[in-house]
Amino acid sequence: MRITVIIRESLASAWATKVPSALVVIVAAAMCFVSLATVGRTAANEAAVRASFEQAGGRTLVVRDQSEKHEFINPRALGAVNALSTVELAVTLGTTFDSTNGRIGRGGALVPTWPVQGDLTGVVQMVRGRLPQAGEAVISALAQAKLGLAEPIGFLQAGANQYPIVGQFDPVEGFTDFAAGAVVNNADAATGVEMRVMLTSIAAAQATQTAVVSLIAPRDPQLLSVESPAGVAELTRIVGEQLSGFGRNLLALILGVGGLFVAVVVLADVLIRRRDLGRRRTLGVTRADLTILVTLRAVICALMGSVLGCAVEVALDGGSGHLPPLSFVIAVALLTVITAGVTALAPAFYAARLDPVRVMRTP
Repeated sequence: MRITVIIRESLASAWATKVPSALVVIVAAAMCFVSLATVGRTAANEAAVRASFEQAGGRTLVVRDQSEKHEFINPRALGAVNALSTVELAVTLGTTFDSTNGRIGRGGALVPTWPVQGDLTGVVQMVRGRLPQAGEAVISALAQAKLGLAEPIGFLQAGANQYPIVGQFDPVEGFTDFAAGAVVNNADAATGVEMRVMLTSIAAAQATQTAVVSLIAPRDPQLLSVESPAGVAELTRIVGEQLSGFGRNLLALILGVGGLFVAVVVLADVLIRRRDLGRRRTLGVTRADLTILVTLRAVICALMGSVLGCAVEVALDGGSGHLPPLSFVIAVALLTVITAGVTALAPAFYAARLDPVRVMRTP
């Protein structure tokens, strides 16, 4: 029997036996709905937890030079670290100092000032003005108010040094401490006291830490202090594994119970319609075709139920923020259909093994 004929017969049989078909549709819809409402929300929560850990602040690796001469964190090391595939951005910070409004001079309000060497586009987001060139500064809104400036224009004074102000900035995630003061482009510095590294992923924390320390290459590892998100990465892994394990076990339980119900419904329908199935056998339908016919009818009904269950859950939870990714929704629907097809095989084999002569015999 051609596959098109089997599909047409399966559709006709499903429509003719409305009660069993409706039961399979309801069971499949319930499987998808419950899976998305429980396991789906667990998956959404797991994704939210991972996303919170993956924010720039959680992906920050800080290396400080504890030596007296501060000779290890230099432009050579900065360039090498920025070349790592697991590094999104690396900048070097000099010693933080206080500066004041140069027009007021000594006695004016002081703001913390960070000399930064590297790509400033990943450190500050300009609100007004432009990015500073070497020796120039930009200030935050808080620093501007504290310095008594109506506009981000003027210059900062720190001892004998002056830094022209060329704009106002908002700090990028990972550099939020800069919101309290000013940033000076320290491009001409020969060394720094701190290297701040933004990782591409928190999972690469341990490997990147090892690589960064080896590239900085201090003569004594004790001269470097490291603040690494490696502990956060391990916590992320543990939490993710626990949530994933719980979700897998719960999904397996839901699919197992739902598949059992589908098998019972299909078996009951086979027993009720055994004379019709026997008539098909006497008309020349092979056992293989009869097995496919019974199984495909269950699969068609399960597919309809999966679409219905997923649509209802998505409609109910669409605005709650607990909706799992579309890939997860599709995976649940496919697993439901596959489970229905697999569990319908046993009743289908039983139907195909029935003796058509005995089934058709009139009592």
